[in-house]
Amino acid sequence: MSTAPAAVFTLPEIVAALHNGVEMTADESGLLFLDGRFTWAYAATLAYLDNPGTTWAEVTDRHNDLLQLWMAGKELPDSDDDRTYSREQVTGAVNWAVDKSAEVNHLGGHADDVDNFLANAVLALLVYPDATFCDVVEKSYGKAPKKVSGWLRDAA
Repeated sequence: MSTAPAAVFTLPEIVAALHNGVEMTADESGLLFLDGRFTWAYAATLAYLDNPGTTWAEVTDRHNDLLQLWMAGKELPDSDDDRTYSREQVTGAVNWAVDKSAEVNHLGGHADDVDNFLANAVLALLVYPDATFCDVVEKSYGKAPKKVSGWLRDAA
């Protein structure tokens, strides 16, 4: 992995890491990008970054807006928002989003291997945008990529 860690991140950098993390996790788990576990976590992350006190109703509104864009084959509009976020802020948003999405949308209400890998992938891609699945596995798990891929498929 290359690229030195940034002290702060822009919204476009975060959205790129979020999008690429969902794609990576979907590819390795055999799920679709538009699977609810991903779309809800995506929407919840963005809502939390906008307002750490966000409500699930606000997340639902964000989710519905994103689904309309994605179903129409469109990308999120470019943001000229000049706010920046620390790694801690992004980590808090991603972890809250994954946990809350699992609580609301999964049977059993707990994040599983797919959810946890998504969080690890997004946070790795935030710092190392060119990270591969193998890079994320090495950094986050220290296990063989084939083993982690099996966990993801089993959890899906």
